[in-house]
Amino acid sequence: MPRISWKVRLSCCLLALVAGGSLGGSVEVRPAPIAIAPITIRPSPIREPRHDEPGPDVPALVPIINDDVTGLRFPSGLTIYGGTRRRSILFTFDDGPSRRTTPELLDILDDLDIKAVFFVKTESFGNGNPWEREHAAIVREIVRRGHLVGNHTETHRQLPLLSNAEIDAELAVSERKIEWTLGRTPRLIRPPGGALSQRVEQILAEHGYSSVMWALYAGDLEVETADDVVRTFFRVLDRRELDTGDRGGIVLMHDTRRHSVEALPRLVEALRRRNCKLLAKDEELYDIVDDLGYFIPGYEPDQTLDERQVEIRARARRSCHTVAFR
Repeated sequence: MPRISWKVRLSCCLLALVAGGSLGGSVEVRPAPIAIAPITIRPSPIREPRHDEPGPDVPALVPIINDDVTGLRFPSGLTIYGGTRRRSILFTFDDGPSRRTTPELLDILDDLDIKAVFFVKTESFGNGNPWEREHAAIVREIVRRGHLVGNHTETHRQLPLLSNAEIDAELAVSERKIEWTLGRTPRLIRPPGGALSQRVEQILAEHGYSSVMWALYAGDLEVETADDVVRTFFRVLDRRELDTGDRGGIVLMHDTRRHSVEALPRLVEALRRRNCKLLAKDEELYDIVDDLGYFIPGYEPDQTLDERQVEIRARARRSCHTVAFR
């Protein structure tokens, strides 16, 4: 029997592999991955989720009757950066609603007598299935408790990375969901990641939005415990006062993180303890405000910050006196 050379046997094996065969016991050799420069990757176009229309078993939500639940009283076309020389604090929460954590946060805010602004990511709610309808009910509960709702887009993609048409489509989806859920169009928006450009600001203004940024980030996406959130918040607060002279501002937190929810009462208690020391020095006290208008130049809320200080100082005298004699 003639001997087959190793070259012939190798050629046959390669032909078998190309044809879809395999080599028993052979070692598979994979080519090294090809590096692709990030600039060549284009974000995929937005594809709206397809939801079934409400049927007899899915009643449409009744719009909430209220003076303002989405900030329509505020001017449009602004970028609100959120810093202030006053010791005014406004809490805002991004990325919700979450059925795991947002209802608990709403209870805590009630206990603390604090009103906040929730920038909702609309991907999680609508009328497509029971899970989406449950999250829509949470959004309605947010405004029933007296808080404002703003837009945080549908897919949370950074807007400067999108084309004009993609931004328009992104806003169209989120606006429709918020209007269907609350009976109001949104006026306030928080751009995902705080990413803005002149082009994006112009598009948002054309849609009637004002962008709400933040001055104080509690770092709750980077840390894992409530204590870390509190420490990060005060580190940022003190550092900002040294660097910029701002002593307060709009606070960014996330209602999707349990340690952030747990940190809120500790953070508020720490601010109140600081107020006892500030009161002894006859300095301005920290004021947890309930109106975004305090951060908009020229906008006049019903009560001035000086009027609020009178009330806060009176409450602080009582509470600090009680604490001192425990």
